[in-house]
Amino acid sequence: MSTSQVLRSARLGDIELDPGSEIYLPLGLPGFESERRMVPVEIPSQRPLIYLHSSSSPDLCFVTLPTLIVDPNFRLDLSEDDAAALELPPFNSPVIGEDILCLALLIPSGGSVQTNLAAPVVINLHNFRCVQAVGSCRPAHFRLAAGGRWEALC
Repeated sequence: MSTSQVLRSARLGDIELDPGSEIYLPLGLPGFESERRMVPVEIPSQRPLIYLHSSSSPDLCFVTLPTLIVDPNFRLDLSEDDAAALELPPFNSPVIGEDILCLALLIPSGGSVQTNLAAPVVINLHNFRCVQAVGSCRPAHFRLAAGGRWEALC
């Protein structure tokens, strides 16, 4: 007997899910406040892309990259409210890749994509709670340039 579920995605096809693979967004995402559960989906041939797919809306899927792919010097500045929503221990600096995963939402822009690192999606890897954190990363806006390089925008 299988313990996995199937998520029917209009964009990615059927996705087999392991129990506990959903992330919980207590506040939703700006513009999508009613979306409280998402599933991170990795397709091996498309790594390092990570799709955040709604658990309840088959047409809603966000394309993301780990922030450190875009900017290896990325530093997260979490507000107290965001840290509380993630249920992170107080007075603790979470380590990206160990305690949290920071994802940059990709936005189509002409023949390329852009992202704003001042508003990453942050997932607590210990309890799978998630928020979109608005911080003070500088520079914040990046564009994928020729040759696959990310360049800061003014």
